[in-house]
Amino acid sequence: AMVHAELAKLSPREQQMFIDEFTRRRKSLAIAVLLWLLLGWHYAYLKNWTIQFLFWLTSAGLGIWWIVDAFRLDKMVINYNKNVAIDVMRDLKVIFGSPNAVKYTKPFSSGFLQEVHND
Repeated sequence: AMVHAELAKLSPREQQMFIDEFTRRRKSLAIAVLLWLLLGWHYAYLKNWTIQFLFWLTSAGLGIWWIVDAFRLDKMVINYNKNVAIDVMRDLKVIFGSPNAVKYTKPFSSGFLQEVHND
């Protein structure tokens, strides 16, 4: 809800930049399910390497953890994507938040924006 309210305050250009970057960074439930089925790679996909290591170390909790994750996976992806939305909004605020700091922006090689200061 916080991101949605902040998004409404952005210009159409900034909103499109948010959508483009969020779309690039977000994770897919379908891919997470596929990776869950294939040896439990879903935590790595969601960039949680510590839990991924523990998952493997315990043999997925002797299989119990793997089964429980079947019911949790959708919420895990939703929470990951919420955090991505917050991060993208924070990045946009850093770039556009101070009118005197940023004079021009151009794409990074990663596809997002890089600040260029005209001093």
